[in-house]
Amino acid sequence: MKPFDKLVTDKPFPGVVHLTEGVHMELRPDFLAVFIQKPALSKNILSAFKKGFNQYSYLETHTAVPVAYWVFRFPQPHGFIECPFNARAVEPEFIKTYLDTTDGLKNGVRLYLLDGQILRGKKLMGLSPDAIELFHSTIRKQMGMNYSRTDFERYLIGLFQFDAQELFEMGKIFERQTL
Repeated sequence: MKPFDKLVTDKPFPGVVHLTEGVHMELRPDFLAVFIQKPALSKNILSAFKKGFNQYSYLETHTAVPVAYWVFRFPQPHGFIECPFNARAVEPEFIKTYLDTTDGLKNGVRLYLLDGQILRGKKLMGLSPDAIELFHSTIRKQMGMNYSRTDFERYLIGLFQFDAQELFEMGKIFERQTL
């Protein structure tokens, strides 16, 4: 994938793209990436995305397998973006590098808004160091456990009984940070 600042909107995204509508969070060694797939994207949603989120929350479930869960609140009509995270599904070397704070905390999140293969928007936003420390703690717990993808999904499915607003309020709420 090209560096973030070299990516061009309204052109095909140069990496792997999930074509079903929804949100996918990935961890790279230096940053979090959130891919938002919105086929037939409206101008209003694109405009809300460009404004960015003003608040977000971080939730760690208190289940046998802790689920890391981010909820980002964008202006309407975009609304909430929900991102679960399973550290056991990530390259171990990426986890090790991401958790290494020798050169500082990696608190950026890169957001990519896609309409099929086409990149419609990108944003680099900052997350609170406190939120990142909570996330690191959950990652360490997950990495210290032996569980399967099925085990993780069983606890993740338990969150589906709540709507995005409820999950947002269940987590620790943070305000937008600048990088």
